[in-house]
Amino acid sequence: MPNVTISVPEELKTEMDKFAEVSWSEICRNAISGYIQARKNPIPQIQLRGKEIRPYFYHESGYPGLFVDLLIQNNMGFEIVVDRILYNVRFDIKGKIQGAGSDVDLYKRVVGANSVGVSQFFMKMTKDKIVFLDQYIEKTFQCRIECVIFVEGFNAPYRQEVYELKIPIDEWKEFVKSTGLMT
Repeated sequence: MPNVTISVPEELKTEMDKFAEVSWSEICRNAISGYIQARKNPIPQIQLRGKEIRPYFYHESGYPGLFVDLLIQNNMGFEIVVDRILYNVRFDIKGKIQGAGSDVDLYKRVVGANSVGVSQFFMKMTKDKIVFLDQYIEKTFQCRIECVIFVEGFNAPYRQEVYELKIPIDEWKEFVKSTGLMT
């Protein structure tokens, strides 16, 4: 079996020495093997969950829109770098899907091995779109966010629709009122 040399910080080596019974070569072999197996899949093994969505109007800038928080679950045993995320937000109103808008998150973020990262974005909405959507909204409604996530080192993006987020009718009506579009 060929030998491979790795370098670790002095502090880590001190901690490793406390576990004399551990075969660090075996630990490294398993970690490298797991990494290679995960990377053979062209699509990263991640999952999205909705955390929060809320309408908001920036009075200073004049931009109405939606704040969205999504959780990115990394199901792999190594950290990943999310390069960019594309979003397409739609509302499920009276059983019909109405497009609200699209946005892109270009902020690179590292998500640790088997841990959760956060994506937050503000999607601007045109006033015409708000007026159009408001004529159909009568009660709390569900939002659907189609996401395309690009992860460095993977050939194909991860795609998922997040649909568990809802906007309460009172929040929506207050939002529309804050824009000055409705009286």
